[in-house]
Amino acid sequence: MMTHTTWTSRPRRIIGIMTGTSLDGIDVALCTIGVENGRHSVVLDAFATFPYSDACLELVQTVLTEPIRAAEVCDLEIALAADMAAAVERLLQEHNVDRADVDLVSVHGQTMWHAPQPHAIGARTMGSTWQATNISALATLLNRTVIGDLRTADVVVGGQGAPLVPMFDLHTLVHPNRTRVALNIGGMANCTILPPTASVDTLVAFDTGPGNVLINAAIRKTYGKAFDTNGDVARAGNVIASMFDELTSHPFYAMEPPKSTGREMFDDAYAAVMVKRYGHPSLPMEDLVRTMTECTAWSIADHIQRYAPKADDVIVSGGGAHNAFLMELLRDRLPTVNVLRSDDVGIPSDAKEAMCFAYLGWRSLAGLPGNIPSVTGASKAVVLGTVSAS
Repeated sequence: MMTHTTWTSRPRRIIGIMTGTSLDGIDVALCTIGVENGRHSVVLDAFATFPYSDACLELVQTVLTEPIRAAEVCDLEIALAADMAAAVERLLQEHNVDRADVDLVSVHGQTMWHAPQPHAIGARTMGSTWQATNISALATLLNRTVIGDLRTADVVVGGQGAPLVPMFDLHTLVHPNRTRVALNIGGMANCTILPPTASVDTLVAFDTGPGNVLINAAIRKTYGKAFDTNGDVARAGNVIASMFDELTSHPFYAMEPPKSTGREMFDDAYAAVMVKRYGHPSLPMEDLVRTMTECTAWSIADHIQRYAPKADDVIVSGGGAHNAFLMELLRDRLPTVNVLRSDDVGIPSDAKEAMCFAYLGWRSLAGLPGNIPSVTGASKAVVLGTVSAS
């Protein structure tokens, strides 16, 4: 068995795979991770996003939205593993990297359900979470060691299982003189508050609520598009005050950290109810998209103002960083803060989460905890994930 000393004795080439709740593709990041002068170093060597196969995406949508049989769950796990393996192979081929040079593949998995709050499971009261893909199948298809299921260990010791990105933020984004907020806007949005004195014992991070999920759902429902390019549709609309008031009254926003969320609270069905309730033939459809976008901007800015009132910088990553109008709304709501993309500080915004999960996998094989109890609410720090050797 590999020891901590052996694993960290040289830099490791690790592939991180991220698939978010937006279902906008499979992010694959090839990183070199090691220890330099006592500090952890994460260098991005290659990155790309690849589409799901039509059959796999159809299975994901079916399991998310319809009554299902065990057969569909079983097929989904294998279909995701096959798509992820194909994505890894494409990245390696495009960058002329020998698969044998990859030390580890670390996969987030496709979040299908996230219910970390304790609830009755048989005779026990526990939380649960499901990031789908078959780790054994992926290891076999790639002939590489794979680690996955990186949230469950935190959940079963009382944590939210999220956010996990703060461990990466702590080691890559702390500034000696400025208070930073690392903000990721994927399907959901989460932030990490990083004062110059940030440490694993004091870190504050949490999900702020929906990121792109409600915007994307609204644009699909109204215009049949996958997403609002640059926020152009929302920019052309006006806020529906009554809809905005109902959206922003959701109880999640008033909850105190640690907290996390997902499609169990904010999903297409929730968005569809809002669109049906407030849509009207005489009302411009872009008003619905504008209101969803305003709600997202409000929820992020409100959390930053509440928990990081002295923030100097908000560093944005994820798909939401490409929504120019959403970025403008954030700047309007945070007038004293420098709102920028993580690209501006050396971390490509699209690659950040995949880089993070490469790093979390590296930590696990080094025997290091990947969760932060002050962030997730777990009773203790734990080594994350399940490993399948090739």
